[in-house]
Amino acid sequence: MNGQTIYQHLSNLDLLVGTLTIIFSIATGSLLTYKVMNTILKREKIFFHNLQRKIKVFYPPYENNKEMEVEFEEIKNNRLFNADFRTCDIRKINNIDTKSLVIIGCGSDFSYFESVYIKATQYKIPVIIYTYGDSRALESKHWDLLNRYQWYSVCNTPIRLISDVFTILSTFTYEDK
Repeated sequence: MNGQTIYQHLSNLDLLVGTLTIIFSIATGSLLTYKVMNTILKREKIFFHNLQRKIKVFYPPYENNKEMEVEFEEIKNNRLFNADFRTCDIRKINNIDTKSLVIIGCGSDFSYFESVYIKATQYKIPVIIYTYGDSRALESKHWDLLNRYQWYSVCNTPIRLISDVFTILSTFTYEDK
């Protein structure tokens, strides 16, 4: 073998090593990109699915000007959320299911509050207690009921209500059955 043939073989070997390195780098980069994009896509799918959950607002009966109309309109007008209904009709608690987020307005009728709260907790879904920003303090009977369940939030201003809705829908892991 002469020197030129050896040089040709080394050149071909160098070309082969370079080509294999490029192919390996492309494969590794593609696999890594796929894994990252798949993880992001799964998270976004869960987030999108959670934002489609129906928000059910129960305001207390027999309360003057406490029908949560302004708060419900804010939720309804926010295109991220899926506002379902706003009611004080206790019969609507049968519309609560595992695909719900329940907001309960706090008023003077504890039995109404308790009925809605217990129905919502049966589905192991988050519940937001809204105290209307009038500095209404929850009584010990409310706290006794609330402390039996871990997935609740208490808020008293409209901006906090919107914030809690978004936070819960973007972070809570729902178990669809």
